[in-house]
Amino acid sequence: MDFFGPREVLITVGALVFLAIVLDGIRRIKRNRYENLQMSSRNLRKNAGGDRYGSEGDSEPTVNHSQFPSGGSRVVGIRDDADIQQVEESLRRTQGGGIDLNFSRQPQQEQFDLDNSIFEREREQLNEQNARETEEQNSQQARAEVASSTPKDEGLEQDVLVIHLMANKGERIAGQALLDAVLETGFRFGGKKFFDRHINSDGSGEVLFSLANLLNPGTFDLNTMAEMETPGVTLFMLLGELEDPVAAFDMMIIAVDGLVARLNLNVMDESRSSMTKQTIDHYRQRASSVSVRRDQSS
Repeated sequence: MDFFGPREVLITVGALVFLAIVLDGIRRIKRNRYENLQMSSRNLRKNAGGDRYGSEGDSEPTVNHSQFPSGGSRVVGIRDDADIQQVEESLRRTQGGGIDLNFSRQPQQEQFDLDNSIFEREREQLNEQNARETEEQNSQQARAEVASSTPKDEGLEQDVLVIHLMANKGERIAGQALLDAVLETGFRFGGKKFFDRHINSDGSGEVLFSLANLLNPGTFDLNTMAEMETPGVTLFMLLGELEDPVAAFDMMIIAVDGLVARLNLNVMDESRSSMTKQTIDHYRQRASSVSVRRDQSS
């Protein structure tokens, strides 16, 4: 029996041809879909701003239409619909404000190592300044008390010369050493509890200048002076009460030299600056001016 006749052969060939046509159509459909996916991928890269310039050979930069704050993103490995959906979901999250930025290195806040010794030095300087102001007020008070107890000549301005004798920074003058040096220099303890230098070495005659304590209240107590300590003393001279202010000032300079030599003190002017030759000449000129004004008024 002849199973494959001419009729069966034609039917079989026709079926194979039909099957080939169907398979070719399916192949074309898949190919066309794959090309569309590639085009979508390229367009997405352009819109995301992954490249600042177009394809190779383009000299003009392409316009970046991305909505990201950083200017765009990079699309990697788009192969199928699942990848496209994942990219679209990522874009929606980003546009909705869900950007998650992770920095490998966080900026560290700078820390300052504050040395407490700085504040200690500032407090010490403030205390020293307050002590100087208090000492200056005390010396002015002492001069005012002496001036108020001494009658002034009418029509003459009361001019006061001031010289400070200070111990070295951080040091003090022992009371007993100060008492010995003051007495050896010719001072005598006066009724206002200051040490006065009279015109005569035996403590008689006119008071030329006086010596006060820098510490409050500026006076001395002979009963406790041996146990006391002080950072310095102040010498002051009331020029308007002297018969010869220039000669009195010269004696004041001699007394200052004697105290400095015995106690190792620093000589400063009324503004707490180091005493210079120019300052001494200026003081002497002030003393001379008082004498001139007195002569003119008489």
